[in-house]
Amino acid sequence: MRCDDAARALYAGESVPELEIHLSACDECRLLAQDLAGLNRAFARARSEWAPSPAFKVRLPAVDWRRLAAAACLLLLPLAGAAGMSLRSQASVSAPANLGAILEPAAPPTPSDREILASLLLSEDRP
Repeated sequence: MRCDDAARALYAGESVPELEIHLSACDECRLLAQDLAGLNRAFARARSEWAPSPAFKVRLPAVDWRRLAAAACLLLLPLAGAAGMSLRSQASVSAPANLGAILEPAAPPTPSDREILASLLLSEDRP
């Protein structure tokens, strides 16, 4: 097990045999495991000992719907423009093809110098 796999397992709270073997050999991961265990104990103690007072309230700010609508439009307009341009470019690409050029037989390729020399030197008609 590598250190990044061990860290993932520690953060997920998994306890696999490979992790125990890795922790016995790796000081850095062992320190991470001890830190996470200390944090878990501190959070457990805080949950059991602390209760919020009646005056403790969390107020969420009210969001103005007009600002939210304006932000949505600012995001939506460029996306709609990009979609329109995409559709326009696809329509121009699908122009009718020239079937004569497609069905016309291709000209035979011109042999390279290397191929010409090879055919001359390797022919069996040598005197």
